[in-house]
Amino acid sequence: MKQNKLIVVALLAIGATFFGSFMGAGVKFLSDDLHPIIICFYRSLMGLILITPFVVRNNFRALQTKNMRLQIFRASINVISMICWFSAIGMMHFEKATALGFTTPLFTTVLAVIVLGEVIRFHRTAALLLGFIGIIIIIRPGYVPFEFGTILMLVASFSFSFVLIFVKKLSATDSSITIIFYHLLYMTPVFFILSLFYWENINLNQIIIFTLMGASGLLSHWCLAQAFKMSDTTFVMPLQFTKLIWASLIGLFLFAEHPDIWTWVGGVIIFISVVYITYREAFKKKGTQKPIQVDRAIIN
Repeated sequence: MKQNKLIVVALLAIGATFFGSFMGAGVKFLSDDLHPIIICFYRSLMGLILITPFVVRNNFRALQTKNMRLQIFRASINVISMICWFSAIGMMHFEKATALGFTTPLFTTVLAVIVLGEVIRFHRTAALLLGFIGIIIIIRPGYVPFEFGTILMLVASFSFSFVLIFVKKLSATDSSITIIFYHLLYMTPVFFILSLFYWENINLNQIIIFTLMGASGLLSHWCLAQAFKMSDTTFVMPLQFTKLIWASLIGLFLFAEHPDIWTWVGGVIIFISVVYITYREAFKKKGTQKPIQVDRAIIN
């Protein structure tokens, strides 16, 4: 029975990375024809439409939040993160963008020290340094031209790490569906106003892609949340690396992008540092009632 449970958890964790990669592929596919801000708007709108029935089914209890100000602030920061993320995906290889996305937990760890006052010691410091070495290997400054998309992707990861810190604070009082709903509710009108400066009409095929993106985003979040609920972070976290595998396959077969060995080397190093930080946190909290901070393991 335990073995069957682990198989289910593994499938959920891998499913989360697949659906997350599928959503990113939709962004890249649409980037040839639409401005990133328009993609952000329709992505948020479709997500809001899809999650509303769950809010209604819950008798609108999801509308109850104890920190509306933080909900608004979190959505505001995520507007910046999503614009940078979607813009970067359209500019660079899908595989490279995914590998750099692994840096979010590293930035979140640094911010946890600054914002939450957490104490960071030798092991986590060494893991952070290892992770940033991985970034250098992927970017290879001085050896390959420095892409503007790389800057945008790192800004997206850094700003999203703020979002994760806010989610950590909100999750103490609000449910996941409340956090997601307000996140989409506040971002959608902001993106709509911004998109008016770049407005383009979309066709039926693009509407279908946006719908699939919205569904994929919700499925990815649900699968990952269920996996964390059923098993330890230390079991789920290593499976997040499958996101790079999906990105490589999608990049190769959908966008004719050949895998880059240095992206893989840097991605592996970054991911090892993230996994090590997760295991150290699990070791530190072993025998206590404190939960392992899942937010560091969730990669957008």
